[in-house]
Amino acid sequence: MRFWVDKENEMFPNKEWDGSYIFTLIRKGYSTIFTNIADIWYRMDQLTIPEIYEDLFIIGISVFALDKRIDRRKFPDCWTRNISVSIPVLGIERWKQTEELWNKTLTFLTGDIWDIHFRKCEKQFSKRENPNRKHLNLGGCNCVCLFSGGLDSYCGAIRLLENGSKPCLIGHNEYPKLRSKQGEFAETFQKLYSKQEVKFVSFTANSHAPKNLQGEPLVGTENTSRGRSLLFLCAALSIAGILGQNVPVYIPENGFIGLNIPLTNSRKGTCSTRTTHPYFLNSFSEIIKSVGIHNTIDNFFAYSTKREIVDLVKDTEAFKSHYKDTISCSHPCLARYNEKGNNEYPINCGYCYPCLIRKSSLMNAQDFKYSFSAETKDFLNQYGESEKSNDLRAVISAVYQYKCMQDSDIKNKIRLAGHLTEEEVNKFLRLYKATMEDLDELFSVNSDMKKMLGK
Repeated sequence: MRFWVDKENEMFPNKEWDGSYIFTLIRKGYSTIFTNIADIWYRMDQLTIPEIYEDLFIIGISVFALDKRIDRRKFPDCWTRNISVSIPVLGIERWKQTEELWNKTLTFLTGDIWDIHFRKCEKQFSKRENPNRKHLNLGGCNCVCLFSGGLDSYCGAIRLLENGSKPCLIGHNEYPKLRSKQGEFAETFQKLYSKQEVKFVSFTANSHAPKNLQGEPLVGTENTSRGRSLLFLCAALSIAGILGQNVPVYIPENGFIGLNIPLTNSRKGTCSTRTTHPYFLNSFSEIIKSVGIHNTIDNFFAYSTKREIVDLVKDTEAFKSHYKDTISCSHPCLARYNEKGNNEYPINCGYCYPCLIRKSSLMNAQDFKYSFSAETKDFLNQYGESEKSNDLRAVISAVYQYKCMQDSDIKNKIRLAGHLTEEEVNKFLRLYKATMEDLDELFSVNSDMKKMLGK
């Protein structure tokens, strides 16, 4: 499928793009891609931001919109999409040379076949005529940290603060109650680390269906959204770029989820993100470095299990204050629809893959805010072969198989998840085994589950 991103009422391109769909990205109500990031830049006293950071964000939000609005079911295998897109940039000379690497990087990230083309654009999305009366002073911050409201990013922020850093925590505002939680976490951090600057910035981004020349919208949406976290990174880099070209961006996530090995053979092509896989981060870092962006991207939890991350900060007052309120769930708003009538959302469901990993990480701490207690045989009996029990069955199967695997078998699984050096493979071997042992311990608390694991 072919697409055209219209940055500011540009004329439609030549005939070779006839029949494509058009995304519009402007600061007006009829835009099909919309975001408040330009307002954040403006409040940071930027009448326009450096071209290279604006271009990067335009690329990121274009990929995000495409990923979200192109239904995988429209394609023969109901997964791999063929996406050709023309994206407007200000610095065409810099970006043109990165097209091939973008295609390779995005293919790994989303599992699709990408054909990105950049074209010259004169319109500046960030440009303002007069200074803003509202000011957002982030000058005291010396790093930017992605802050999703999940347990990993919460612990990551604490680690930075414990080490004396002054982070700007950036969140993607998906729904108001999550943003409220993130803001509350940041306020607690500022109180507990009063001698350090702690700021929280939340941006919005979403898209409507693009339209063709006849005004007909593209039908369908996609719920895998692997491109969301790329958008997250691009937004963080734009903030970091304003603060200074050497200000680092941190993306704290445990290495097991970042590696994203399919739990079973039937789960290959999983919907989970690949954004913190070392291969993606290295490829993306190569792109931004080649166009002159010097801000680094670092996941300092790349080789840590979720339990190790928790144990690193669990004795701090900051961790004890809100760790139970963090959201690790893949569908945290579903609690409002359950049969118990639970209106407390967002809340961790307790049965999805991320929730099970979360539970295994908090065995040394009391944690009880879930919609369901899934790590029991009763849960499997109640929900049978339903979608609700799929993740639990897959995790149990993975733990059972792990007990029969040699190190060489595990290394092969790690290599298949994405290209890595031998040193990285060995580090992930330790990580994989440690995470599986944590999951085994989680399930072994229940005697029925122990029998299922062959104990």
